[in-house]
Amino acid sequence: MERTRGWRMGLGMIACVLATALGTAWAQGKPESSVVVYSAADADMVNAVVAAFEKKYPGVKASTVVAGTGEIIKRMEAEKDRPLGDVGWSFGPEAIGDKKGLFEPYLSAEAASFFPGEVPADRVWSPFTTMPYVIMYNKKLVSEAEKPKAWKDVLDPKWKGKVAFADASKSGSSYTLLVTWLTIYGKNETGWKFVEDLLRQCKVLPKSSMTYQGVANGEYPLGLTFEQAAFEYLKGGAPIGLIYPSEGTAITLDGSAIIKNAPHPNAAKLFLDWTVSKEMQQLMVGQFGRRSVRKDVGSPAGLPALDQIKAINYDLNYAANSRAELLKRFQDALVKTQ
Repeated sequence: MERTRGWRMGLGMIACVLATALGTAWAQGKPESSVVVYSAADADMVNAVVAAFEKKYPGVKASTVVAGTGEIIKRMEAEKDRPLGDVGWSFGPEAIGDKKGLFEPYLSAEAASFFPGEVPADRVWSPFTTMPYVIMYNKKLVSEAEKPKAWKDVLDPKWKGKVAFADASKSGSSYTLLVTWLTIYGKNETGWKFVEDLLRQCKVLPKSSMTYQGVANGEYPLGLTFEQAAFEYLKGGAPIGLIYPSEGTAITLDGSAIIKNAPHPNAAKLFLDWTVSKEMQQLMVGQFGRRSVRKDVGSPAGLPALDQIKAINYDLNYAANSRAELLKRFQDALVKTQ
């Protein structure tokens, strides 16, 4: 599969080789004794990563704020004159790209190990993991014969009110899905008609976690979400299936970024580098079913290879630069259809 997604490493390769030779963020200066991490990741993942980080670096205490991407960005904007957070970890790069002024460009000391093209030219964010998007279904509520095979199949009247989907203005993964549908069906009235028709089928929820938890618990037959969220329940024994829609789906990166004027900048860089270290990426693959951004870490067992999934040409620049406009129209569509 094409891994470049339109980004270029450029001269950054020279810098990352030098940084790698110097070590991780310790080379940036001695890290402070604490770091404040804002994250849109699941609480279980956040807790596991923080515990591993503090074990590795016992001199640095990590505290966290866990919320949806939209809430995190609003918090950062409110604090921009006096930031309280140091690093945003594992949330939508579209939101980072839309609010570049909130972040400090940084090239991770681990960047030489990333797949080519995964670091944006302006270095305003770093990749964390690779995320395909799926339709999740509960096998006790949906038979193999009737399960949808495409995004458009979710429009079948039998699914009305039975599809879980998080509010795209609050969830970074749902925003990615919104752009996915517009990419497939048209960034025009035709595409928005599909979005509106789909929203009429959905129970729109305030948090992403309510989507995959609801499907796993049997509250909803179908959910529209990202692969790892569904796969984690599948690994845990829930009666869950994953569908990679036939029209294609987004295979994107989630990202991390250093907050501009962070009170603990060296500890922030240390934490960011730690999350993309080989050790931590192996934990992401083995324990959480996330796909690594590193060339030297394999894929999760039980998932198809990326080149077996039909990928759309997801335009990250469009998704970032049009975010405010698209979310305004999404809100209008939500009022119209719910």
